[in-house]
Amino acid sequence: MALACSTATAALAASGAIDVDRMAAAGVRMLPGRHLRLFTDLPARDAVDELPAVFDAAVPQWAAAFGVQPADCATWRVDGFLIKDRATFAALGVMPSEHPDFENGFARKDRLWLVEQPSDYYRRHLLLHEGTHAFMLSFLGGAGPGWYMEGTAELFGSHARQRDGKLQLDVFPASRDAVPMWGRVKILRDAAAADASWPLDAVLELDNSRAVGVEGYAWSWALAALLDNHPQFHDRFRKLARVADRPNFNRRFRQAIGADWGDLQCEWRAYAASVDYGYDFARMAMVHREPRDFAAAQAAATIRADRGWQSTGIVLPAGGKYRIAAAGRYVIAEDEQTGEPWPCEPGGVTLRWHAGRPLGELLAALRPLTSLAGGQRPRRADSGSSPAHRSFLPDFAHPQPIGLAATITAATDSVLYLRVNDAPAELAENSGEVDVTVVAD
Repeated sequence: MALACSTATAALAASGAIDVDRMAAAGVRMLPGRHLRLFTDLPARDAVDELPAVFDAAVPQWAAAFGVQPADCATWRVDGFLIKDRATFAALGVMPSEHPDFENGFARKDRLWLVEQPSDYYRRHLLLHEGTHAFMLSFLGGAGPGWYMEGTAELFGSHARQRDGKLQLDVFPASRDAVPMWGRVKILRDAAAADASWPLDAVLELDNSRAVGVEGYAWSWALAALLDNHPQFHDRFRKLARVADRPNFNRRFRQAIGADWGDLQCEWRAYAASVDYGYDFARMAMVHREPRDFAAAQAAATIRADRGWQSTGIVLPAGGKYRIAAAGRYVIAEDEQTGEPWPCEPGGVTLRWHAGRPLGELLAALRPLTSLAGGQRPRRADSGSSPAHRSFLPDFAHPQPIGLAATITAATDSVLYLRVNDAPAELAENSGEVDVTVVAD
């Protein structure tokens, strides 16, 4: 009898058919949907039984994001398996033969597998993550290298429910409570606190030949989220779907970024060091200006309080010391109880601190001039250097406090960037400007 069952299971797996009656006899329920037929051994409850409808709501959003005509995916069907007990599904012969020991999820063009997760959000996220893989494989013919494949799946796995109950994909989480048990932002924040954020090149090196790992998922998502939400890179990122099945994907990606490669390196450096829930990509996007020589003994610039890093355009020649002085009064926050604005000057507000410094304090970073020409990689100023040495090489991950006035040293010809110290989710509360003068010391 055991031999007969084994033979039947093998024949079933080989044919690719699913014996619905046999699944039901084993305690596996079928949940039908337009695009997803989901089999699960979990008991009935709303958060589980809604999943086919969640998948159906995602299909038109995937189509729009990847440039697929709605008519082309109107009849697309996927079989899914939401698994509590692996042994049950293994005995039924429906586990993926090429990767039976997957950790959390796995997808083909027409099937996907999910292991039960510790929160309703994460269960939906995993379904949408694997569904993104299946959609890309079905309609793009491939999913690119590891960073793009997993980053894009994480991007469209991140979701929220709108006030009218509709599902929205590609949502950057506003808070930890919005994405219980997901944990990606915590991984990034812990790395930044340990000065161990991944360089951009390390993320791009992730490929499909080995498991990405939980840190790889986090950093892949971080890069995809930056590219997708940044006004300078969004369109070029979305067009990568056209070459998802092509060889030399990363070369094509670098060509698409082109002369802005140096900008992307700088953006990544700043973003990786400060990424957090509610990140305001529009306001945190760097403001770049045409560089101008520091020809006279003094130069001036104006910095907005409601933006992230802003180029002054002032090129500080290597080896020189420069005195930066700041003046002005601006709004840095609103009182949580009364809504009254908090006035601030460049020295900051010591009633509240951010990233170890007074809120609203003026900060400086130097961008090597070489990163503006030909997209050369900016110098890693912190590599192998002590905190004392870093004060002479301020960069976007390790800015130098300026406050009302400070002296800065340029180790190489560099453009001066400035910003006020604030959380990347709270810039919308700010208003006003800082007037800055730079004098050769």
